[in-house]
Amino acid sequence: MQTDTICLGILRGGPTTGYVIKSILEGPLNQIYNLSFGSIYPALSKLTKDKLVTVRQHAQDKKPDKKVYTITKKGISHFEEALLAEAGNYVRSGNYGDQIKSEYGMLLLFSKYLPGEHVKLILDERLLFAQQQLKLITYDGPIAKDSNLNALRSSAQGKFMRGLMAEVIKTAINYIEKNRKKLHD
Repeated sequence: MQTDTICLGILRGGPTTGYVIKSILEGPLNQIYNLSFGSIYPALSKLTKDKLVTVRQHAQDKKPDKKVYTITKKGISHFEEALLAEAGNYVRSGNYGDQIKSEYGMLLLFSKYLPGEHVKLILDERLLFAQQQLKLITYDGPIAKDSNLNALRSSAQGKFMRGLMAEVIKTAINYIEKNRKKLHD
C-alpha cells in the first residue's frame, strides 16, 4: 500500500501530527505494515502540496511549532479512490499471502550449523520479543490524548486486526515453546 494512502487513512480518523502517525506505524501497526519514518514527512508534504491535507502550525513553548494535519474533502475522495484501487490490485494479483522475509527464519533454517547455546539465545530473544509485541497489541489502557489511535484501535476493523495479530503471535509463541527442543537434537 502506498505511503500516501496509509497517511490519508490514518488522517481519516481525525486531525493529527506526523509524529503521531509515526508512533502509530512504529507501535501497534508495526507488525502489520513496515513503513520507514523517513517516508512519512515527504508523503505529508506531497499531500499538502496536492491539497489533500491541510496543515496548521501550533506554537509550543521552547519547542518547534507542532504541525497538525487534517484531511480535506478532496483528500477523502482521493483516499477512497486509492483504497478501492489498492483493493482491486490486491484481488487481481492473486497473491493473497503475505510475504514474510525473516532473518530469524533463515537463522533457524540453518541452525544445525550453530552452537546450541546460540540457537537457545535466538529462540529466547524471539520469545521475549513476541511476548512484548503481544502486550503492545493487546494493550487497552490509556494512550496519548492528541492521538486518533484510540478511535482506530477501538473500531470494529481495529479490534479485528488486533485480535488476528494477537492470535498469530500467540500461535508462534506456543509453537516455539512446544517444539524448540527439535532444533537441539
